[in-house]
Amino acid sequence: MSDFRFIYLGHYTFTVCVRSDSYLGVDLQEDIKLDVQEAREAPTEHPQWEFEDDEEEEGSKDEDSDDEFATDDEYDDDDNDDNDD
Repeated sequence: MSDFRFIYLGHYTFTVCVRSDSYLGVDLQEDIKLDVQEAREAPTEHPQWEFEDDEEEEGSKDEDSDDEFATDDEYDDDDNDDNDD
């Protein structure tokens, strides 16, 4: 998609044509009216954008806890124990 900018402020009318190469009778043509105004300054802060850092709390948990997923090292150790029998 290209960067489309208006040079002048004001009202613009565009005609949009949508054509189907697969189905007959579904072509569409609509007029779209735009009112181009001076751009507002983009916000840099908003209450919804403030996130708490939950990663610090997770790092303080006991690291020796059992995970539901085994690592490759644990899997290899189990295989070696079976081969020793």
